[in-house]
Amino acid sequence: MSVSEALPEQKTRVIFFGMQSNFSHPSLRALLSAGIEVCAVVLPAASGETGEPRLLEPPSRRRTFLSVNRSFLHTSVQEMAWERKIPLWEIAQLNGPAASELLRSYQPDVICVACFPRLIPASVLAIPRLGVLNVHPSLLPANRGPEPLFWTFRLGHERTGVTIHLMDNQLDHGAILAQEAFDVPEGISYAELEEKCAELGGELLARAVKALASGQAERRSQDESQRSAYPYPSNANGREDFVIHPAEWDARHVYNFICGLKDWGEPLTLVADSTLTLEIEDVLGYSYKANDLRLYTNERDAWPVRCKRGKVIVKGKPRR
Repeated sequence: MSVSEALPEQKTRVIFFGMQSNFSHPSLRALLSAGIEVCAVVLPAASGETGEPRLLEPPSRRRTFLSVNRSFLHTSVQEMAWERKIPLWEIAQLNGPAASELLRSYQPDVICVACFPRLIPASVLAIPRLGVLNVHPSLLPANRGPEPLFWTFRLGHERTGVTIHLMDNQLDHGAILAQEAFDVPEGISYAELEEKCAELGGELLARAVKALASGQAERRSQDESQRSAYPYPSNANGREDFVIHPAEWDARHVYNFICGLKDWGEPLTLVADSTLTLEIEDVLGYSYKANDLRLYTNERDAWPVRCKRGKVIVKGKPRR
């Protein structure tokens, strides 16, 4: 037996950056399921907080007479970390010396990021020997920025995907290690699309970590000629990110935008013409066929609206 055969395989050590969101925990779960050693989990402190990194301890649990398989109850990054006895840290200032000292103490090979709402400073990017990987729900370099899924709906993209890339000092910019595309299902909600991207992102992330650790990762530079970047959506300062002008969009685009964003938490407005503005509640269907009977309904507050091409029928109330 050779010396190399006698030595046990050394696990790749990962620090995971995420948050209490539906996008983060599938990536953490995928890393753990792949047998990758997650030596610490980092969550962001509440906005405006300062101070030293804080270790989050699990609450004491009362005894129960029921035997529960908790593997089916993992609903958050926090619960997964506590269940696996992974140190869970809340950090307010990533660019401070206390954060750098803490992260270096784990001697990570890789830092993995999935929906962490803070910029990763250069001092942290330099810590892991193999780099920092980010899970981004778009086909980079398209849709860079903090809410790529919103812009998938807003721009009417019929195809999207997930990218795993190495982070550098520019937003969503580093070399791509893995990327997979898929068609956006018609009528899908934001939550459903986020879940689809999160599950795929977790699978791709685990593969990318293993490829990086084994020296088999293929790096592909992003094509800057194809880049696009968008800010956090807003209707402030003259922007109309939640306003629909159907004369400028096809019916399918209007239909999918309303399906995707109606439960997002911001009111949607449709400006049908100079005399009618609707506060949108729902969308019932669309068609490109003239006199399509599916566009007629007796449902209350239902409005057929002509689009650039085709018609949609929406539920809403006129703005007074």
